[in-house]
Amino acid sequence: MKYNRRVALGALAAGLTAGWTQADENKASADSPSPWGPLCVFAKPLQMLSFSELADLLVKQQWDGIEATVRKGGQVEPAKVADQLPKLVDALAAKEKQVVLFASDVNSVDQRLTEPTLRAAAKAGIRYYRMAYYRYDLDQPILPQLDKFTRQVEQLVQLNRELGITALYQNHAGTRYCGAGLWDLYRIAADQPKEQLAVAFDIRHATVEAGMSWPIHWSMLRAHVGALYCKDFRWNEAKVENVPLGSGLVASSFYDALRKDPIAGIPVSVHMEYIDHRDPQLAAQRIAAVADDRRAIRRLLGI
Repeated sequence: MKYNRRVALGALAAGLTAGWTQADENKASADSPSPWGPLCVFAKPLQMLSFSELADLLVKQQWDGIEATVRKGGQVEPAKVADQLPKLVDALAAKEKQVVLFASDVNSVDQRLTEPTLRAAAKAGIRYYRMAYYRYDLDQPILPQLDKFTRQVEQLVQLNRELGITALYQNHAGTRYCGAGLWDLYRIAADQPKEQLAVAFDIRHATVEAGMSWPIHWSMLRAHVGALYCKDFRWNEAKVENVPLGSGLVASSFYDALRKDPIAGIPVSVHMEYIDHRDPQLAAQRIAAVADDRRAIRRLLGI
């Protein structure tokens, strides 16, 4: 996304004023420590901000850090990762915030930029990266393709072990996505060490695909979950429509159970995807929506 300083500063000023309140800050500071790992916001809707402006927003809205976008068109271009990623990490660290994980284009060791990207991340102290998706060719048998994806993951696991970094594979709703049905994601993850490959469990996508049976998939994958992705949706006739966190069809029972039995230490990433991230005129609305989702995740998980 092209950076427009005038739009970004206007959006930041509006967002800082309308977003997190002093009452929110006082309440957050008075609560007991969270059993979860870092609470981060997916940075895609905030890419109009400079690194330092983003750090200021994280402070104001009480996030621990971000899920960065280290991919084509992201905050950090993979071809410039050695130069840009340390600058992002340093800008956040100056305000005691962190790059908790990052969304990447990586899904194979054979990609030219895989190793430089992961080495730069490991050097910067980033532990987690989200993999790019595998997609099925529906004109070909599915199971041989799944075997091929599993072999690619096994090669990545070897590199991850060397670097001390963890790949996260997100379940994503859709016709051709490997992992949409979740049984295939279990087949990929079941025999891999969680320290090198884990599931980024997305309850929104799991509910879209599984409907009322999402608890079966959650139970199947829970032992392999290395990050929790939080967002919401509703059906608009036959189309899925993203909505503010906690206002849609994702069952409150999911969060009720997690408050009683959290997965200690894993990151929680909140994805605000119901306002167009590409429209610069909606920047202030996106910042305010991120603040709203911060309040919602506090209510849902108590963090």
